[in-house]
Amino acid sequence: MKSIIITIIAISIATFAPLKAMQADNTNNNDFIVAENLIEAVNDIDFISLNVLLAEGAAVDTVDQAGNSPLMLAAKIGNPRMIEIILAHNPDVNRRNDNGETALMIASANGILSIVKDLKENGANPELRNNDGFTSSQIAIRNGHASVAQFLSQSEVVTFSR
Repeated sequence: MKSIIITIIAISIATFAPLKAMQADNTNNNDFIVAENLIEAVNDIDFISLNVLLAEGAAVDTVDQAGNSPLMLAAKIGNPRMIEIILAHNPDVNRRNDNGETALMIASANGILSIVKDLKENGANPELRNNDGFTSSQIAIRNGHASVAQFLSQSEVVTFSR
């Protein structure tokens, strides 16, 4: 009797193990497709697809082949509405791409003050440096965006009252 039960268990394991591996491969493939669709939605400025994918649990910090997250791509495009949608899903605002750039650095390079403000208000660190050693403020200056550099260099003054 024990040998029959052991045989049944062995057959079950042998039958379902490959099925489970196929399901895992399929899940990884689906994750890749969803990530690719998310990147495509940002690049196409497709608000509906972006909202649907993020609402259905797409990884907001997925990256393209250059390490750019949807937030970085939206900062490059310069669309404040896309930034707002992505920020609502709590991305890593200080994530870096292959060049060591953050979304704040990308927005600073493009001189998009409203996006720079949104990113900073959501925790983007203006003191981080890219692979070339430049901060967001320095990048803004190098690209002729003095108002962005000025905003980034302003520090909050803390006052104490008695």
